[in-house]
Amino acid sequence: MAPSKSREGKKEQPKTNRRKASATSKMTAPANPLSDGHAPTELAEQLAKPKNRNQMYDMVKGHAASTVPEFLKYLPENVRLPIPLRDNRRFKIGPDEEFFPGQYIRMEGAEYIIVQAPTKKNYPLIWRAVQQDRVKMVVCLCHDDQMSNSDDSKCFTYFPTEPEQTMEVEHKKGKYTLVCKSREGLSMGATKYEVEITDSEAVVEKNSDDPNAVNEKTRKVLVFHMNTWTGQKPETGNVLEQAQNVALFFREVKKHELNILRKSMENYVSPVLIQSFDAINRSAIGWVALMLLRDVEKRECFDVPNLMKLIMKSRMGSISTYYQFCFCMAVCLHIGKDVKWCENDCNNALTELTAKFGDRKLNELGNVAV
Repeated sequence: MAPSKSREGKKEQPKTNRRKASATSKMTAPANPLSDGHAPTELAEQLAKPKNRNQMYDMVKGHAASTVPEFLKYLPENVRLPIPLRDNRRFKIGPDEEFFPGQYIRMEGAEYIIVQAPTKKNYPLIWRAVQQDRVKMVVCLCHDDQMSNSDDSKCFTYFPTEPEQTMEVEHKKGKYTLVCKSREGLSMGATKYEVEITDSEAVVEKNSDDPNAVNEKTRKVLVFHMNTWTGQKPETGNVLEQAQNVALFFREVKKHELNILRKSMENYVSPVLIQSFDAINRSAIGWVALMLLRDVEKRECFDVPNLMKLIMKSRMGSISTYYQFCFCMAVCLHIGKDVKWCENDCNNALTELTAKFGDRKLNELGNVAV
């Protein structure tokens, strides 16, 4: 049989041409020491140059989930659960890159800072971070029983909680004065505070006589405190019952986050700081919920498992138990139900998830495994 005309004179193309440039080109080696398709000779030439070796190490290291030297370097400074992470994700305070128990989580133009619970000794670092990145929203996820001003095994109460209450926070170059301007109880078992922060060292650049002047010396920060969520599995009753309140809480947080974004006249969008005790479960669930709310608003997707995988990859230890997985799934299903997107499907999945939780026979979508 004669060959097909469509194939005559043609060679089947390889599935990838990643080696094509290096195997056939007579040009000099590319500047990027990690270019795809290096032949052994080219790789040897790159390694012969000390500058390229350093570049290659830095570029390869950037793909690691964490690096041991940085982890060991800051291990003694961890007062909570030590979390290995990439050095380029670590939140660095000031020009000296002082250690701070937090990290950036960036995705699709949204940026969050995940932070562990502070102690009485290191709580000023939170406010230094807030000032450094001009943070406008702080989310605290520690239960009231996990807060204390004297017990370092608990989260220090790092913000004023009563109207007109004042806190003085010392930092290297001066002090911050925090004043609680308002306190509002929310229906889902949470509290919203408006905190005014004044930096003694900030300079007012504009003439104070100008009625339109922006006073950068004093600004306001919203603090949302979900003070009724322990993050632990209840010993009795419906173990996923509080997921509804948590979903409502993060819907409220997202609403204010979007309001700040819409009112902002700057190109820079400040990150939201999310703080829980070890910052691996409640903070991770909060991040998943806030990212899902972005998708839900646009009716784009409801890919909860993928969001879970992303936070697990970005922050080791996140959503670390079967209970945390199911609780996170329940929060997301409540969000879908409350915003009227596939309401019946979400409601049915919630019913099944609650009924079958104890069987531990669920797949990653929260459905009964078959």
